[in-house]
Amino acid sequence: GQRVVEGVRRLATPSASALLRVRRAPSATWVRRQLGLLAADHRGERFHATMGLELARASHASDPEGPSVFYVDGHMRPYTGQEVVRKGWRMQDRRVRPGITDYYVHDEDGRPLLRVDVPAHDSLTTWLTPIAETLRDALGPEARILLAFDRGGAFPEQMVDLRDRGFDFVTYERKPYRTLPASAFKDTFTDAFGETVAWHEEHRRNLGAGRGRVRCVPFRMADGHQVNVLAISVVKPERLYEIVRGRWAQENGFKHGVARWGINQLDGRTTAPYPPGTIIPSPERRRLDEAIRIERAREGRARRELARGEPGQPNWALWEAELAEALALQAEFQAYRPAFPVHAPVEETELAGKLVQHPGEYKALIDAVRVAAANAEAYLAYLLGEYLKRPAEAKRVLQNLMQAPGAI
Repeated sequence: GQRVVEGVRRLATPSASALLRVRRAPSATWVRRQLGLLAADHRGERFHATMGLELARASHASDPEGPSVFYVDGHMRPYTGQEVVRKGWRMQDRRVRPGITDYYVHDEDGRPLLRVDVPAHDSLTTWLTPIAETLRDALGPEARILLAFDRGGAFPEQMVDLRDRGFDFVTYERKPYRTLPASAFKDTFTDAFGETVAWHEEHRRNLGAGRGRVRCVPFRMADGHQVNVLAISVVKPERLYEIVRGRWAQENGFKHGVARWGINQLDGRTTAPYPPGTIIPSPERRRLDEAIRIERAREGRARRELARGEPGQPNWALWEAELAEALALQAEFQAYRPAFPVHAPVEETELAGKLVQHPGEYKALIDAVRVAAANAEAYLAYLLGEYLKRPAEAKRVLQNLMQAPGAI
């Protein structure tokens, strides 16, 4: 629970021999060296994937009748170092930041299973099918797999691909969709939180362009908010709602992983250049488009001020000059746009020789340890909770125990 490898120096306490079953605590240098040797030649990534799929098999074995529910979502890991790495959208910051996008797979109880790092920041739709096929290879062709994901994957092409490959899924419908009156929700049930949820008679939603239809179930919350759920599955509406509502267990897992286990840590600091021919968004084109947006905003502000005033008023000439300059710059920038493609090979951009990536072998191995520790902590907390006056504090009790500096 020290978040980084260097935290092992904190284990040099009288309790080390009891907790680690060793004569003395290891040093951070020794641990990093041993982990580096083990992770080399992509062994760290193979170890991480093998352990994650074994955890997926265990989750499937707990309910062989299925379907086995897996949550898939992306988590942007920001980078604050001095190297030049690719940028991606980070929802928490509402802006683009340097870093790496990780796609995590969690089980239905919110426990992490495995992680796929994507330095190129590909969309969720790019990785849903490969992750689903990997799970099928691990669980067997007869296993029923249900993927739950957010609106980032709720696109017709992706849903059709999963359906045609024989996977079940459930997700939110993207707006806009028709808001139904309260009288249309005839059936109700009580969820695990004691709230009354109403649902409208389900129907088939047409995906358009000859893609067929998927199941659509509108739900109405106790506060009157309507949520439409799209699915390919034969489970009851109450179960669909339970799975979708349970997706917040994955979000809580992200928060706990950052605060407790340090999943945002860089871990490995070595870098490698991108191979020649790698297609990246052109930074020159991006700056040019941003300049055009700025000039359009200037144009709009000038036109607004001119529409409110009359010729001869103070600042009228200034706003006319502002409008003329904004229009001239827009025309100039638009003339440059064809010379700058949206995407280009990295060696043909200004980032040639500068853009780097962090190899994932070392972090994959450490994240495998994090995943194993998080699952062990969850199981121990489950066993310990029934003996505590405050069962919700079971994980905190375990953390205090593991970090106790005295003899145990």
